[in-house]
Amino acid sequence: MPEYLAPGVYVEEIEIGAKPIEGVSTSTAGFLGQTERGPTTPTLVTSWLEYQRLFGSYFGSNQYLPYAVEGFFKNGGQRCYIARVVKSDATTSSLKLTSNGETVLDIEAIGEGSWGNRIAVKVSKGTFSGFKLSVFYWKKMPSELYDPEVDLTTKPRPDVIEVFDNLLTDESSPDYYEKKVNKISNLIKINSVGELKFDEGTAQGGDTDRITLANSASSEDDAYNGMYIEIIEGTGKGQVRKIIDYKGNSKEATVDSDWDTIPDATSKFKSKYKLYWFEQLTDGSEGTNSKLVLTDYTRTDTNEPGKRKGLSGLAEIDEISIVYSPNALAVEGLAEAVISHCETLRDRFAIIDAKQGSSKISKLKPRDKYDTKYAAFYYPWIKVINPETGLLQLVPPGGHIAGIYARTDTEKGVHKAPANETIRGIAGLEFSINKREQDILNPRGVNCIRAFPGRGIRVWGARTLSSDPLWKYINVRRLFLFLEESIEKGTQWVVFEPNDERLWARVRQSITNFLTKVWKDGALMGSTPEEAFFVKCDRTTMTQDDIDNGRLICIIGVAPVKPAEFVIFRIAQWAGGSEISE
Repeated sequence: MPEYLAPGVYVEEIEIGAKPIEGVSTSTAGFLGQTERGPTTPTLVTSWLEYQRLFGSYFGSNQYLPYAVEGFFKNGGQRCYIARVVKSDATTSSLKLTSNGETVLDIEAIGEGSWGNRIAVKVSKGTFSGFKLSVFYWKKMPSELYDPEVDLTTKPRPDVIEVFDNLLTDESSPDYYEKKVNKISNLIKINSVGELKFDEGTAQGGDTDRITLANSASSEDDAYNGMYIEIIEGTGKGQVRKIIDYKGNSKEATVDSDWDTIPDATSKFKSKYKLYWFEQLTDGSEGTNSKLVLTDYTRTDTNEPGKRKGLSGLAEIDEISIVYSPNALAVEGLAEAVISHCETLRDRFAIIDAKQGSSKISKLKPRDKYDTKYAAFYYPWIKVINPETGLLQLVPPGGHIAGIYARTDTEKGVHKAPANETIRGIAGLEFSINKREQDILNPRGVNCIRAFPGRGIRVWGARTLSSDPLWKYINVRRLFLFLEESIEKGTQWVVFEPNDERLWARVRQSITNFLTKVWKDGALMGSTPEEAFFVKCDRTTMTQDDIDNGRLICIIGVAPVKPAEFVIFRIAQWAGGSEISE
């Protein structure tokens, strides 16, 4: 109660009536699988182009996740989280640049795997202040390391180039390296920066004809752990120099406009120089196992908030409503794990593919092993164009199906069955399915993908893997997921409120208003709201013991629409119009 301590007029705000319930998103997907590169904690992607920036493109003959993600966006998907899968003992590539035995720059790839060994960095003095960091990534590492900013004519161009200039070590500066690199780079993160020296100095040429990278250096100086430039031949712009890094690696290069001009190497000289580090990250590995196993996908070993990976990482993300791992049946136990993930969280739905080459219809009985209302099964595989070879490539259909789920949700609503929809971006099917074959498969919970003359390739099934007739259809299951999560999130304000008739009335009104809108959208049966649903929250739903123990119980019933799976027109001859009278 408010306190009234002095005479006067008091104006107070109170809350009465219902609070609005907003429907949750149903079209955000969670993808689980291997990628060319990138982070291993689940990462949001909103386009195929963004996926390529973060995770690379197509790689390997049996790596299907890039095709799945591209198919998702082509078919109407708008948001998905990518959980990159690596072996649990994979290591991360890194590089430590040292000066006089102390680390001055500590860099590592943003994710585990040998892909990070194909990253190289170049460090030089910043254009205006601090230092400049150039980062290069090759999908296929060239035979020898070179500076892409110098030699771009005869060497393979890096697949990704990132340049960060004028980086500072001052945390309060907008050019602080963590702000400019770690939040932007798709390749690396910097863990620490020591004292970087970029002072211009002098270098003396002697019998060795070398420039040591140190202030007022001599030919005997071992500054920066022996990093130096050695003059091989020539003068001026045509001069050839050898760059020797602190590991002893060397690279010859010809002087160009980016280098300071150095006088004839045969005489004593003094000249200004630029600090130049160009190094390759090392020690990244794919791990010791020969292939990925179930524990690499579930990743229960990373059970730390913000660092969870695989299915454990996807479980942290509440927005996800569709879960898919391409060709899950090829990994022992993975399909069961994905289904169990959805059943446990009760707010998402799984898509499972048939195995490639499943030509024997009699053996396709997924419901015998996976009897669940939280998953759907699709057959057969689809053909797409491999953009790297220009040839047809067989891929599992689930990514494209997830896009159709999202498209249907957006255009018509989650209550619409994601079937009789054209699949975009495909060129054919692994097997052609006819009606007689689907007559066998459909009752088993196998959703067929079929080619129809003049109508294209379409999803021609809308069943879950459940044997329970109440949960036969995908749209019914997903509609209830939508309703349950929307009501749960929209009624959080009720917790710790006084549990009395006034609260019950407000809860009833909030849910009634929400379900009325759902009914008007066509998701519920009935010509009136009373026929479509009911909401009860009163002393008939709660005992005094419930109230005494802090329980508010609300009972909701809804009548979902079912898809017109079998459309039957009964036609007969009618004699009424054939009689003639005078």
